Amino acid sequence: MRTVKATPLPAPLITHPQQLGALVRAVRTASGLTLEETALSVKVAKQTLQNLETGTGTVSLALAFKVMNGLGIHLTWQTPPDAGGPGGAGAA
Repeated sequence: MRTVKATPLPAPLITHPQQLGALVRAVRTASGLTLEETALSVKVAKQTLQNLETGTGTVSLALAFKVMNGLGIHLTWQTPPDAGGPGGAGAA
């Protein structure tokens, strides 16, 4: 069995594909999973997972969410201050 070295978690604010990929990689490696094991368990191609983790290539939003859900990653959102809603105008 191959040993997986844990990758540190990125900053909590994600604004670029590379940052989302870093989060996916950090969660995967913290779980001790290889690319191959994760790709098999969430039923995506290894290359797709690798592209997601590096923020390169084209990975559909549906596949990104499939991987994130498979790893237990859940996203929250915040609106701009002038948009209203949570974190926006009128938010407590």
